[in-house]
Amino acid sequence: MSVEVAFAALDLAMRGGKPFHVQLAGGEPALAIDLVERIGERLRETCAPATIALQTNGTLIDSILIEICRRYRIDIGVSIDGPPRVQERLRGQSAAIFRGLALLAEAEIPVRVTAVLTRVNSSHLVQLALTLAAYGNIAGFGLDALVDKGRAVHDKSLFPDENQVIHGIRDLMETLSFLGKNRQTGLHWRELDAVRTALSGTPGKRDYCYACCGESLAVHPSGAAYPCAQTIGDPSAAVGTVSRVDWERLRGFYDNVRMNGDCADCLLSGCCPGDCPSRLRYNALRKETTMCAVYRTIAETI
Repeated sequence: MSVEVAFAALDLAMRGGKPFHVQLAGGEPALAIDLVERIGERLRETCAPATIALQTNGTLIDSILIEICRRYRIDIGVSIDGPPRVQERLRGQSAAIFRGLALLAEAEIPVRVTAVLTRVNSSHLVQLALTLAAYGNIAGFGLDALVDKGRAVHDKSLFPDENQVIHGIRDLMETLSFLGKNRQTGLHWRELDAVRTALSGTPGKRDYCYACCGESLAVHPSGAAYPCAQTIGDPSAAVGTVSRVDWERLRGFYDNVRMNGDCADCLLSGCCPGDCPSRLRYNALRKETTMCAVYRTIAETI
């Protein structure tokens, strides 16, 4: 992405006059570290009411990236799908990734981890939690269901079996309970927190993300605009450009996207945390129920 396109996106967000969040993703944003620095510098020099986060695969984390993120208060998220052996199988370069995690821990930089649930790692969630718990700076993690895009389109065997997911989630909950009693600070699990909130009876509708209500805009390096990062590059999801956004299309893009699942006997019926709307859109033909299995198992276990 050019500096001009990046700044046009930032200017668009700042014109709203309200607090906003900037997510730097890719590809791999650490490959464009100069641009990351320019974005951080612009937002902090203008005193924009913005939070910034960088989502990385972790392979390029070094002292320079850490210093830039510290200077401009850029949060760091790392994509990790399992312990080193599983990570190597799914993404490769596991040695570089865990070396990067060690550098972040040494610098005491808080980290959030995202893992994509697949057939390969859904039975290794306990090992994932134990691996993450070894790093005192990892505050928590979240699980994302696999999306029927990219590599998954050509390898359907990556999609997990529902029973495998259920057993993995049950074992994970038992492990997190143990860690909560024995780790100095708890390891937060996004989906567990979401289910607890849903079952607490707190009033008010909660959207899964900003894209659900049309308050998200993803910008491609070309300047093309999309409803969220997952849809970038999909012509059927385009909503104009960063200089000319089709606001009506953006705000209603996910209006008719609904989560699949048998809600009748679910403890979360009427208060379900929901799922990523773009994931639901791309997985519609599969009638994907991975997140239903995750939420239902949590609700039945706590």
